[in-house]
Amino acid sequence: MGRADRHDAFPSDDELLAAYSRGSKAAAREIMDRHATGVLRLATRMLGDRADAEDVTQEVMLRLWKLAPDWRAGRAKVSTWLWRVTVNLCMDRLRRAGRTRPAVDADSIDDGPSPADRLMERER
Repeated sequence: MGRADRHDAFPSDDELLAAYSRGSKAAAREIMDRHATGVLRLATRMLGDRADAEDVTQEVMLRLWKLAPDWRAGRAKVSTWLWRVTVNLCMDRLRRAGRTRPAVDADSIDDGPSPADRLMERER
C-alpha cells in the first residue's frame, strides 16, 4: 500500500473537519468515533459522575462542530483542542459545584453506549 492509499483510507482529523464543514455526515461520524469515547473517559475521571461527563462530552463535540468551518489545519491538533476544552469545561463544573479537585475514579467508567452512539441514535 502506497502513501497515497494510506492517506485516502485514513483521513486526518483536519480533513474530516473540512469535510464536515462541507456537509459530510460520514466525516462527523468518523470524528465522533475517533474522539468522543476518550473525551467521555477524561470527563468521567475528572468529574466522577457519568451524567455530567456525558453532558460535557456533548458540549465539547458541539463546540467542535461549530468551530469546524473556521478550523485552520496545522495550527493545532484536533485531539489537543478537544482535551483542552474538555478539561476547561470540567474545571468550570467543578468550580460551580464548590469542588477544586477532579475526581479520579476509574471504576465509575462503564462500557455502555458511547456519547457518539447516543447522539447518532438521537439523530436517527
